[in-house]
Amino acid sequence: MANSKKFEASKRDMNFFSAFSSASGQIGSYMSLTLIVVLAFLIVGGGVYAFVFLQTRAIQSNIDILNAKMESEAYQSELAKFSEVNISMSVLNQQYYEVSALYSRVQNTDKIESSYMDTIYSSVPSDVIITDFAYTDGTVILSGTADSYYSPLDMIANFSKSKLFTNVEITNIAQVDNSAQVMTPEALAAAKDYTFTLQGSLKSTYAVLISRLIDDVATTPLTAVKSQTLGVGEQFAETGVNTFTSPDGTTYILSRISIDDVFISEADLSEIKLSDSISGIVSSSVDIKLYYTLSVTTGGVQE
Repeated sequence: MANSKKFEASKRDMNFFSAFSSASGQIGSYMSLTLIVVLAFLIVGGGVYAFVFLQTRAIQSNIDILNAKMESEAYQSELAKFSEVNISMSVLNQQYYEVSALYSRVQNTDKIESSYMDTIYSSVPSDVIITDFAYTDGTVILSGTADSYYSPLDMIANFSKSKLFTNVEITNIAQVDNSAQVMTPEALAAAKDYTFTLQGSLKSTYAVLISRLIDDVATTPLTAVKSQTLGVGEQFAETGVNTFTSPDGTTYILSRISIDDVFISEADLSEIKLSDSISGIVSSSVDIKLYYTLSVTTGGVQE
């Protein structure tokens, strides 16, 4: 009986040490796994650090080389030459614009012959009085008064017979309310009832000039003057007017337009921007100037 109790006690001791040994083994396994994971993280982290360190050193080395090159006497000399070339190009571009504009102006300059004046006044009906005469680049503009609405039309018919003008038209005719004016009976009897404006083209062809300029105080030209000669009644058209890209890649945005030195209205400008083109029918010489500002995409301020 005593031996049986000793056996049971011994068995319990063995079970206790067996359980302890099993738990100790599991803890050892967990510790080994943890060490492996930590070691893996250290290896990966060290590799990443080494890669970033080497990349940083390589980039810094390239930066140092570029800085040394930029600070070198040879580089500074080339930079100075580049600046001089840019200034020279700007001057040459200005001269190119001025020469092209002068050439276009000389090429299209003409004068009115005295025989034209004789023909014009011989075609004027007896009840018509010419009050104003203007001649610009082959276009004659006559303003006057008449007793009858049809008198200016008779004058156009006379011009057509003489074949003086290649194209002639009435741009305005209006009746005058003489009763609203304070006049003597004699002056009232002599007063004309209609005023009119007539425009005639002496030439069969006219020049259309298109310039592209920077919209600043200096109005620096972006390119040479584009000149084309078209016949009376022909249509001119310039497309792609909304933007201009210079040879160096700088982009400009259309800001204003002047036609014969008169700036067009905002409403007309909006229509031109909508179609990205400007066009018209030739009846006289046309001088179109397109003004641009620097695009916001290239550091400017778009208006």
